[in-house]
Amino acid sequence: MLIPSNGSTRFREGALAAMEVIDDFIAGMRRLASGVSVVTAVAADGTPCGMTATAVFSLSVEPPSLVVGVNKGNRLGEIIPGAANFAVSILGMRHRHVAEAFAGKVSGLWGPTRFAYGTWRYNGEGVPILDDAPACFVCKIDDIIERSTHLLLIGTVTNVHLVDQDAALLVHYSRRFTGLGTSDAVGSHPNGSGP
Repeated sequence: MLIPSNGSTRFREGALAAMEVIDDFIAGMRRLASGVSVVTAVAADGTPCGMTATAVFSLSVEPPSLVVGVNKGNRLGEIIPGAANFAVSILGMRHRHVAEAFAGKVSGLWGPTRFAYGTWRYNGEGVPILDDAPACFVCKIDDIIERSTHLLLIGTVTNVHLVDQDAALLVHYSRRFTGLGTSDAVGSHPNGSGP
């Protein structure tokens, strides 16, 4: 059913209106819960680089593909155009400290020093993955689309590393990290049997 407007909708014009839309956009996006990952790549000089990301989604199953949003202004955004591969490590609740480190929330950490948080290893393509992440996807870069302040990385998945399908996952909601356990899923059954 389409509900008629009650007159409370704001119609905006000009620069002030554009700022209101931006403020409302930010407030609205804070209401969207997102999974938390660390995206990693290696610079041309061999230095590993990574960032915490919430803008990660699957593009297709055939071929298996992912899309990641990366700010052009951070180190990963600077090196990714020269990289061949990247990895996405999905974070569990036990990785909150990793998310905070790679989000720049731990004072004094930058670049490769962030890899002191968590247990990392290089996979066959030479990209760091979080060893105990519930899932890691290694991707070959297919395309990079530049939009405004961000890059959209489109990658074909070449390797998947699965560890713990029942891990409580880390979620970002309303400017904070929180958890989502498998029993929290809508429609889940206590015995795990499904509908």
